[in-house]
Amino acid sequence: MPNQGKGSEKKFLGGVAVLLPATLFAKILGLFYKIPLVHTVGVTGMAYFLSAYHVYSLLFVLSASGLPTALSLLISKAVASGEGRSAGRILRLSLFFFLLLGGAGALVLLCGADFLAARLSMPEAAPALRAIAPALVLSVVTGALRGWFQGQHNMIPTAVSEVLEALGKLCFGLLFAGLAKGRGASLSEVAAAAIFGITAGVALSALWLLLATLLFPRGREGGWCRIRRRQALSSLCRVALPVTMGAVVMNLVSLIDTVLISGRLQAGGMAPEVANAMYSSYGNLAVPFYNLIPALLAPVTLALTPALSAARAERKREEAGRIFGSALRVGALVTLPAALGLSVFARPLLLMLYRGEESAVSVAAPLLSILCASMIPAVLISLTGAALQAAGHTMVPFFSMLAGAAFKLAVEVILLGVPGVGIGGAPISTLCCNLMVLTVQVLALSRVMPPTAVLGREPLRALGAAVFAVGGGVFLYSLLEKYGGAPGWHMPVTLLLVMLLYMLLALRWRAVQQEDIRSLPMGERLCLLLQKCKLLPEVKK
Repeated sequence: MPNQGKGSEKKFLGGVAVLLPATLFAKILGLFYKIPLVHTVGVTGMAYFLSAYHVYSLLFVLSASGLPTALSLLISKAVASGEGRSAGRILRLSLFFFLLLGGAGALVLLCGADFLAARLSMPEAAPALRAIAPALVLSVVTGALRGWFQGQHNMIPTAVSEVLEALGKLCFGLLFAGLAKGRGASLSEVAAAAIFGITAGVALSALWLLLATLLFPRGREGGWCRIRRRQALSSLCRVALPVTMGAVVMNLVSLIDTVLISGRLQAGGMAPEVANAMYSSYGNLAVPFYNLIPALLAPVTLALTPALSAARAERKREEAGRIFGSALRVGALVTLPAALGLSVFARPLLLMLYRGEESAVSVAAPLLSILCASMIPAVLISLTGAALQAAGHTMVPFFSMLAGAAFKLAVEVILLGVPGVGIGGAPISTLCCNLMVLTVQVLALSRVMPPTAVLGREPLRALGAAVFAVGGGVFLYSLLEKYGGAPGWHMPVTLLLVMLLYMLLALRWRAVQQEDIRSLPMGERLCLLLQKCKLLPEVKK
């Protein structure tokens, strides 16, 4: 049994190790995708682009957002129970059902593009809406096949597909927009060409995943097929529906948030242009950094859900607790230094990236420092939500998000009108929301997760390493400010020192378990190397 447990943890951490670099690479590509696109399409053209993308995002959430999670849960259970043919039936039914939803959404965009663009008060966005319509159908294919592979604990196809999709968006988007602009197309057509790059990127990802079904062994061959079609569809909807509803709630909250902040600030006597500028500083400078760490740790959640589901299907509660404990340690190891570092270095970091925008940075920096307090609850919400879904309590995350969203909006309405708080009420309300959601999910999880999921001392050691590393960074940055000459290189050097010092201290103070390192690809060799460098203690056999 212990060896089996170690094997499950190895699968989980190995999956994280595969997905994490791919996610990081995709995020970097996404950043480089937007910067040159603005220069090619222009600010006005990007308005058409973003309007169409927001409509697509809402339809995607409604049609396919819950598919990968639901499939990975059901397939991992079927495979763990020795019912490989049941997994194949689940995949075929889910593809058929969700392709109908995706096709309906694509028809809405194709046939109703002019109507939707008019309702957005942006008729020029209609070509862009038509250009992105096929991506809805293709997203169903990618979502289903990613869930299929994740359910079998094979994260390589998902990782490759994420990179290919990001590369496709970058290359095809810029290529199509450049060609359209070169032949003298109108601004709306250039925006449509640019957004068609997203469709092409998703198509590239779907082609790879279809090819991967031939390259990798298929788990649906062999075993029993005890699940009926109606039962499979019912189970799929029972898991996918709460995930979809939760995503819809958070999307609607973000939309209401956008209207609420500016409106409440203006109601307090602030000029419209000043209120819009403050909201833009908050939404475009502070919020992306807050979203960065939870987004980078999404692979932990993707690998966690099927791993826990399989462990519970085999009635291995203690093993499920160990896997969840590993996920919590990974989350703490990354989130604690990131939250502390961003909170302390918010202003110099934003000034480094947004030179010439001192007024916007002066608004965004203190808001980012407050948002950093919400980072740790945000990561824990993702992990506890995945654990609850794996345990079959799929509605708990939805109700917790609903409660958190209501609490956030109530707090925000009050604080935005307080003269001494103003826009600071936005990040404070986010913290209140996250704490509410986390409290509900932890209370529910405590009833289904065994006590073996206790963290131990590793997060405290990670926190201590983060405090010392960031403190060293503050000392170095102050010295560079006084004696370092040109300020352009102060922040990069400081960040490099903080990261290196944190990694050294985390290893020396055993903020990460050797078992976790050994579970990574080539983990045995990495442990030996770290032991030779005296960064890890040698294990006595």
